[in-house]
Amino acid sequence: MRAAAALFVLVSLAACSQSGDGGVVEHKSPAGVAPPVADYSHIAVAPAGSEIVVLAGQIGADPKGNLPADAETQFENALVNVKKLLASERLGPEHIIKTNIWLAGPIDRPRYLEAWAAFHGGSPPPLTLAYASALARPEYLVEVEVWAARPTARK
Repeated sequence: MRAAAALFVLVSLAACSQSGDGGVVEHKSPAGVAPPVADYSHIAVAPAGSEIVVLAGQIGADPKGNLPADAETQFENALVNVKKLLASERLGPEHIIKTNIWLAGPIDRPRYLEAWAAFHGGSPPPLTLAYASALARPEYLVEVEVWAARPTARK
């Protein structure tokens, strides 16, 4: 797992130093491979010289620390938390280069898809959605981890 994470960081850093233009992360799914099987892109290309901003996995607690009992509300809250953290760095969902969503059980798919689509606004980043037998605490049903690229001009 650590080797895979290190490889992702190296590939991300190489992409940020060599590609992209104009400070906009490109999300794309080129021809020649099967189209994405869900609402995500196969590739994110970060602007040249970007800094990588990594958010810790966000659980679905509300601003007061209250944790809803259902996965759907936890997921919606986690996405709000991600947006707030990105905003604290003067970034938004359009800067995301990778998202990992961890679920510890079932989630209402239509509600999940609606929240996810509203979050990314029509430009879905690369995404891994995985089920885990458990997260850090039994009451945590959702965790959302995000990697973003900050163009150096936006500091």
